[in-house]
This record gives sequence, structure tokens and C-alpha cells, in this order.
Amino acid sequence: MMNAFLSAFNWYGFLIATGIVLGVVGAYFVAKRRGMEGDVIIDMIVICLPLAILGARIYHVVFDVLAGNEWTFAEFWGFDSGSGNFVGLSGLAIYGGLFGALIGAVIFRFWKNRKKLPENKRVSFWQIVDIGFLFIILGQAVGRWGNIANSEGYGNVITNTALQWSPFGMIGRDGLWHYSIPLYESIWDLIGFGILFWLYIGRHKSFDGFVFAAYGIYYGIGRTWIEAIRVDDVLYLGGMRVSVFVSVLFILAGVAIIVAHIVRAKKADKKIFIFVDQKKLNDDYFEYEKTKLAHPMPDIVFFKDRKKKKNGAESVVVDKNGVAIRVEAENDDVVRNDVKPEKLSDNNRTATVASEDDYEDKWDD
Repeated sequence: MMNAFLSAFNWYGFLIATGIVLGVVGAYFVAKRRGMEGDVIIDMIVICLPLAILGARIYHVVFDVLAGNEWTFAEFWGFDSGSGNFVGLSGLAIYGGLFGALIGAVIFRFWKNRKKLPENKRVSFWQIVDIGFLFIILGQAVGRWGNIANSEGYGNVITNTALQWSPFGMIGRDGLWHYSIPLYESIWDLIGFGILFWLYIGRHKSFDGFVFAAYGIYYGIGRTWIEAIRVDDVLYLGGMRVSVFVSVLFILAGVAIIVAHIVRAKKADKKIFIFVDQKKLNDDYFEYEKTKLAHPMPDIVFFKDRKKKKNGAESVVVDKNGVAIRVEAENDDVVRNDVKPEKLSDNNRTATVASEDDYEDKWDD
């Protein structure tokens, strides 16, 4: 009974869904380390996830049609053309999903930045794709195990009987043991997630878009060699594997983003904002003033600002409406931002009141 259940269970769909959930939950909490509110992630998923699934489907079907196969409208949406029963979306291409996610990021950027929102609630396209693709690669690492469950994406035949075991190998459509390519890609993606995670929340920061560029280079390189050792059915166009062509585009795009930043920084006569200690960051670094590190969203307090002061009197700085802005400790140059906004009464308002101009957020997204 148990073996029958395990064989009938849709592991592919379950593992893909698991990867999505892990990505959403992780992004929700990690976004705050970059100065974004967790709610931004929820809004982003609502827009980007459906487009990513749709893009993955369109990508697969289009190139499969170009290869000479036929699809009906019902089959595109996962229904059997004969019985009309839903049989699932058999055929989702990861690169199509990435393109769909990018389109979703563009839409979300314009929706999130609509005029009625204050500037410090807005996010840029690069901020969206940085946090998004950081966890997309984690989702890919988990989702590849769905390919193992489906016995797809395999490599050459394993002739050594000592190596004929799962998940190192898988049984292909020919009934023979093959090298499990999805396992290798899953490991590659998991290592990549560790690297990108470190780049994103580590002490050394880089310009908005750097993590996305690093993803393009890293994943593009990995996918290129993965496709080189894969032997089962793949999508071709003009005799060339489509995934290899797109992988090269991702690598070139990542390199171009980084090079463009360096060139623009030099033209602006500013420092290059790549792998800089966060404590040393200031407006001398190119486009630092546009990041959430310089202008975090409301209610975001960085960990370094949560340290309590043991000595020295403290004074609360409030705006013209009496709302607490920050706390300043006497005999200390450190400014703390961990005070929650609250209304001060006229009886206990002993803090320094600064003008509105002193706090005006001049950041132009």
C-alpha cells in the first residue's frame, strides 16, 4: 500500500511547490536585511509567480511546436484533448519561468511605484530581481528533485553496477541506469544560493542589481555544462540546444550589468559600489543613495542600530507633529534608529525638535 501511494504521489508538483514556499518564506524575512518590508515580497509573489508559471509553459510549448510537435489549446492548459480531464502541466521550462518572472518584476515595479505611494515605500526593478533571483535559485535546487522523481533530464548510461543507485543515477526511458543530471544541478544551485545569500546579506554590499548579475553568470555557467552532459529529450532550435543559447545570454547579461556599473561610476567620478564594507558606505559610492541601505522602508531597523546604550543620557528627536524620529545619546556620535514612532505628549516633550527639511527624503527612485 505504501509503495503504491509513493508511486502515485505527484512528487514533481509537490517538490516544485515546496521550492516556491521556501523561497517566499525566506525572501520575506531576508528582505528586511536589505531595508525592505516583508509585505513587498507577498505583493511581488502575487504578480510574478503566475507569470513565471505561464512563461515556463509558453517557452516549452513554443519551442516544442518549432521542433515539429503539435499542441491543442486544451493541452496547453493541461487538459487531455480527448477526455477533457486535467492531466497536469507536463512540460515547464525553467528559462521560460525566469523570463516570466522578469516581466512580472517590471509590472510590479510600476505598480508599486504608483504616484500615491510615498517614495520610501517604493522599490526599483533591480531591488526586486535581487531578492527574487536570490531565492529562485533555492527553489531550483529543490525543484530539480522533481525531475529525479520523474526520471527526466538524465545523462549517459552508467555501466558500473556499483553506481546504479538513486539519486546518483536514474532509470531512463530505455530501462537503463543513467547519470542523474538533476542531482548535479541541484547541488550546483544550492552552492549558488549560499554564494548569493552571502553577497546579499553579508557585511560587504554591492549596488542594486549585482546579485541578479551574479545569478546570471553563475547559473548560466552551470546550466551550460549541465546541458552538455544531458542526453534525453531537449529543446533544439536550428540544431543548437535552446538552453545553451539562453545560458550564454544570461552570462553576457550578468557581465554587462557589472561592467556598465563600473563604467558609469567612473564617468560620474564616484567610487565603484561593489563588495564594500557596509560601515564605510556613503554617497561617495555610485548609486548608493538609491539603495534601501541608504533609505530603508518604514519600520525597518538594521541590526547594528538595535544596540542599546548603557551610558549617557538620551534625547528623543521628534518631528513637527511630535512623532519620535530617532534617539541620540550624549557624548556619543552613534545615532540610533530603533525607536518606534509614537506620539509624545506636551507634558513630557523635552526632546530637540528639528525642522521637516532636516529629514526630507530626497531620494529619487
